[in-house]
Amino acid sequence: MPRLLRVLAEHSGQLVNYSGFGAPLGMNHPTTRRYTGVFESLFLLHTLQPWFSNVLKRLTKTPKLHFLDAGLLAALRDITPERVREDKTLFGPVLETFVLAELLKLSSWSNDRYEFSHFRDKERKEVDIVIEDRRGRVVGIEVKASATVTTRDFAGLRRLSEACGDRFVLGLVLHDHEHVVPFSERLFAAPVSALWS
Repeated sequence: MPRLLRVLAEHSGQLVNYSGFGAPLGMNHPTTRRYTGVFESLFLLHTLQPWFSNVLKRLTKTPKLHFLDAGLLAALRDITPERVREDKTLFGPVLETFVLAELLKLSSWSNDRYEFSHFRDKERKEVDIVIEDRRGRVVGIEVKASATVTTRDFAGLRRLSEACGDRFVLGLVLHDHEHVVPFSERLFAAPVSALWS
């Protein structure tokens, strides 16, 4: 199981593929799925289900795998500050894990109930985290481990907005910056610190 946990760490933030996860260890699909379920029961992992809509027929229906502890994920992937300085792309999955874990914590303190999912269509336009309340209102969050955001970073959020119509409340690209920057009426780039403000 420790070896499987290391393999799963390499796939955090990616679509679930139990056969692919277990193959390097000689584990079959059912065993890998069962062990992954044990890790979920221990609150080490979280499977983020896909968001769906009748408006868009061509959506990916595969869940995404996430670790719930960014520190554990960084340790299992041997991601150190020195390595991140050399290759900033290593930080993306760790930041996405951190943001999801924080959002799950924040939602647990609320009197309202929220459903968390991810969005991805067949054209690979995606949104890392989709939050929907009981009234069907939707917020999309994309996580970027960079200081700059362009209009291309909102492609998935725009597609999600089209699918939701009036139910789409807000789309955020959270990134390494200090200011909130509007990109359209309901789309904003915001610092990660906006989670607590």
